[in-house]
Amino acid sequence: MNQTAHHPRSDLAAASRELFDQQLRDWTMLRDGVGGLGAVQNRTVSLDGFAVRLQFNPARLASSGAKVDAKSVRERKCFLCPHHLPAGQRGVAFNDHYLVLCNPFPIFPQHFTIPHRQHLPQRIREVVRDLLDLARAMGGRYTVFYNGPRCGASAPDHLPFQAGDREFMTFEGEYDRLKGEPVARTKLVTAYAPSPSLRPFVAIESPERDAAVAAFEVVYRNLTNIAPDPDEPMMNVITWYESGGDNGSDNGTAGWRVVIFPRAKHRPSVYFAEGDAKVLLSPGTVDIGGVCILPVEKDFRTLTPQHLERM
Repeated sequence: MNQTAHHPRSDLAAASRELFDQQLRDWTMLRDGVGGLGAVQNRTVSLDGFAVRLQFNPARLASSGAKVDAKSVRERKCFLCPHHLPAGQRGVAFNDHYLVLCNPFPIFPQHFTIPHRQHLPQRIREVVRDLLDLARAMGGRYTVFYNGPRCGASAPDHLPFQAGDREFMTFEGEYDRLKGEPVARTKLVTAYAPSPSLRPFVAIESPERDAAVAAFEVVYRNLTNIAPDPDEPMMNVITWYESGGDNGSDNGTAGWRVVIFPRAKHRPSVYFAEGDAKVLLSPGTVDIGGVCILPVEKDFRTLTPQHLERM
């Protein structure tokens, strides 16, 4: 795997787009994956006041069905380590520790996986600053997100972030309406935690990175107290950077939006059911963000809002 030169934060989004265009021309694996998106089917359902788009995407079968138990992870090669990447894959460096790579099994029209160069486990607490820096560097073009080790990650042993087209997830367009009134406010941070629903979340807004990181730490510690876990509190995280009204922000205020979705379960019970009762849906951030990825056509055709409510 060869990589391009390091790019400063200010033009990472442009460099990522250039990488995508180059890889689309030269890397058959990506070209086939993006081409497959043309056959993807979508339908939208309403659920508890928000929209969920169901996407039939058979190319995501390997990810949705990935074995992530400790034994399976130990026995397979890590597909995110630089020396195991496919021939022909290229990357763009970010802050000396990460590589921006085109995801050859995309959900978004432009879908990037951003693994750490070292084989580090999925742990968000130590890398929140990196996540926020990445979100700002990706500007108004891409949203950045994180799957916890038992919250949709197909490689819990190797830390990646991911990024995709802004507002592809339905949650982003509904965020200003769903967040409700602030539950806490300081000079640099506003926090939201809307009334309990099928998709509870905590949101942090701040124009200052370190203030956002400190607020995230408060949420992290509280989740640790509520639901102790040997790895980390189960969560998915979506973050983007508003540049001050250019992207339809809620009040024209520049800064980060960091949305934390607490989790109680890795996979729903129907994932483990037998026969027609089985639904192959292993929710990650994109699913919780409003686009449920279904690699089996039967599930796409038959899934109802009532199924999703139970799940």
